Amino acid sequence: MNYIDRIISNCKLAKKSKPIKEFELNLEDLSELKGINNAIYVIEQVSGDPEKTFNDLGKYKATKARACPALNQPSNIMYVGSSTTGIKNRIKQHIGSGAKQTYSLHLSEWFHNDYKITIKEYDCSREIIQIIEDELSDRLKPAFGKQGGNNK
Repeated sequence: MNYIDRIISNCKLAKKSKPIKEFELNLEDLSELKGINNAIYVIEQVSGDPEKTFNDLGKYKATKARACPALNQPSNIMYVGSSTTGIKNRIKQHIGSGAKQTYSLHLSEWFHNDYKITIKEYDCSREIIQIIEDELSDRLKPAFGKQGGNNK
């Protein structure tokens, strides 16, 4: 199968794929993430002003204290991401318990409003998860993070 045929096949599989589990994360207890490897997550601001949040991350990013994601446009959807190697560590990075050089939101360092994280667990390949994440990001238009495929 050539490259284009493989992409078309993967897109068809992605369109049919549904999460095997979807839930809102209890931010006080990350243990429910144990054993979840293949997942997409959506971080959503639930209180405060998205425009202020957008500007606040821009100011924090300018300090270069930590590696922060790209700035897109203000939105209550802060970030759409995925992990195929264990979601728990990735979420910890976004919450603010990660290494300074890891590109993530580092929320505990600058964000003081309420947010929620929705987890969508999948049972499919990395390539399919990437397509699903790209589609979700394109549709939700998050305030922060790369737009488009992370594998390119």
